Amino acid sequence: MTYYKNILLGSGMSSIVYFNLKNEKLKVITGDEKKILKSKNFYEYQAFGGNSNIWGGYINFDRHKKFLKNKNYNELFQKKLFQTKKIFSEKSYFTNTYSLVDQNKDIFRVKRQYLKKKVLFNKINKIIIKKRLIELISNKKKYSTNKLTLCIGNLNLIKLLYKSEIINSNDIISFEDGDCTYVLNFLIDKKKNFYIPMPLFYIFEKLFLKKSKNYRLIKSSLILQKFSSKIQNIKISCKELMKMDDNRLRFFLSNHIANLRINNIPVRKFIFKKSKKINIFCTGTVKKYVPGPVIQDLIFDISSNC
Repeated sequence: MTYYKNILLGSGMSSIVYFNLKNEKLKVITGDEKKILKSKNFYEYQAFGGNSNIWGGYINFDRHKKFLKNKNYNELFQKKLFQTKKIFSEKSYFTNTYSLVDQNKDIFRVKRQYLKKKVLFNKINKIIIKKRLIELISNKKKYSTNKLTLCIGNLNLIKLLYKSEIINSNDIISFEDGDCTYVLNFLIDKKKNFYIPMPLFYIFEKLFLKKSKNYRLIKSSLILQKFSSKIQNIKISCKELMKMDDNRLRFFLSNHIANLRINNIPVRKFIFKKSKKINIFCTGTVKKYVPGPVIQDLIFDISSNC
């Protein structure tokens, strides 16, 4: 068994933010299966970089400006780990939506250099809470640590807790979410929902090139991505969620899970009761669903709780 004082599990946006805020030495462990895991509202890319390397980072600029008052949040942007870029003209109704970009002004994607190459590629299947240490079990190797930080997707988190027998089949998983669909621009209700234009050339890039490299400055488009402002409070048994039987076609649509709970206990608090040596950061630890981009709220949650 290999020991590391602090282990960070995951390699998506949450991991990048946490890694760059903490000064302590961290060993990063992540899977890289390059496949999609989905069930009900959950949709996750199981590969290095996670969902962030599929969608690209839209950001709600008004909320971002508000969060800049937080010291840790502001520090990330002062370091220029990532930056914001205007992608809709001043005359556009959508001018509040910016893009998160890297130092080359390209859409921000997670790269190994952001984790200072301290990455071990190994899929962790189970964790065991011991009195002094946390053990992590994979098919190839075992690890132990004094402190474990889980920065994996919501569904992968529930799956890991289930396989670790920290939660069981009868436990109730609940969360907040909203509908995400595509609409034509003459059918939108600007007062009730959040919209992001999806030009045809972006759709072409995503279909055939798998991802866009940059977003051009535009005013609008015929097709828009709609995030409903109506909050859905969803409850489902762990047993049903673990069936992974979602066969829907969900091209370029991501649900923004927030306020993830187990038996009506916030997931971070639930884990803290099991062990003070484990912390969690994912969209599920964001306290409230807000329609539209979720990245700024995720960064703020980590900045406030790490």
